[in-house]
Amino acid sequence: METVVILIPPCTNAFPLGVTLRRQTNRKNMITKLMVIQKINEDGTVDVFQITSNNFQWTFENRRTKTESDSDYFPFELFGELNILKRRPGAETRTYIKENEITFCDDYGVPGGTVVGILFPQNYIPDIIKFKDKPYIPVGFAGQVVTQTPGQIQILYNKLERRSAIIFNLHDNIVFGFKCIAKFVSDDLFPRNESVIADDLFDISLSREFLNVEAITNDDLKLINDTLNQADISDIKDTLNELLTAVKSGQKEKSKSLLNKVGQILLNGTSVASSLTTIADSYKVGGTAQQFIGRIIDYVSL
Repeated sequence: METVVILIPPCTNAFPLGVTLRRQTNRKNMITKLMVIQKINEDGTVDVFQITSNNFQWTFENRRTKTESDSDYFPFELFGELNILKRRPGAETRTYIKENEITFCDDYGVPGGTVVGILFPQNYIPDIIKFKDKPYIPVGFAGQVVTQTPGQIQILYNKLERRSAIIFNLHDNIVFGFKCIAKFVSDDLFPRNESVIADDLFDISLSREFLNVEAITNDDLKLINDTLNQADISDIKDTLNELLTAVKSGQKEKSKSLLNKVGQILLNGTSVASSLTTIADSYKVGGTAQQFIGRIIDYVSL
């Protein structure tokens, strides 16, 4: 089952629902033994820095610009006796480039205590984040369910350098898949806050920006109807309105279920994901209701 965190640039007064957020006002120094920094370049290539030590300190500089003495992975800074391996990414790491947009996908299998940092190019910020749990085989423990939160996700920003990063602080051994769409924003729209923390790693949220959407109408779904050639769009409309109501009332589990249902309806209506991408792009220039639909389709097609 897939769940999603959908984010908008936190330079506005809006913030995600269903996620506990805390604004950070000063720099924090963190200590770990294993850290992986994935630096995404503007051309879509990825440089991986794998850092190990008995104990070392890391921080994300958010109040200054890069100098000649800083490393390639600035704003990250590392302190201690370090073993740093710079390598190319594996086959499981994939990037896709569109105009003003980068899609990043990866699969992770890491021990507890690992810190993963995904560093985006200048002026790119995370827009949609999507996780997928990987199944495990509970040999000898039939029916056992793990309910402990596996980690913490944090979004970091350096307004001066116009760099952003996603941080995974992983508490336990874990295998999971991750996808993200990062979008280009102007200097003026780059977030001014330094950090946002989501306490639940696998969660769902939609921006408060969409809470003023009263309902999804047939007219709002005209593009879907025309593109997918579906004469009866009542099922899509009803499910989207249920989802909108669940999001407004903070019903996270119901929102997840309805989001997956919308995805199945849309995927069953088209044979190629590119059709959904085309629809999503068209909805981005509409009103708030259309933009809400567009972001749902972005999630489904990611």
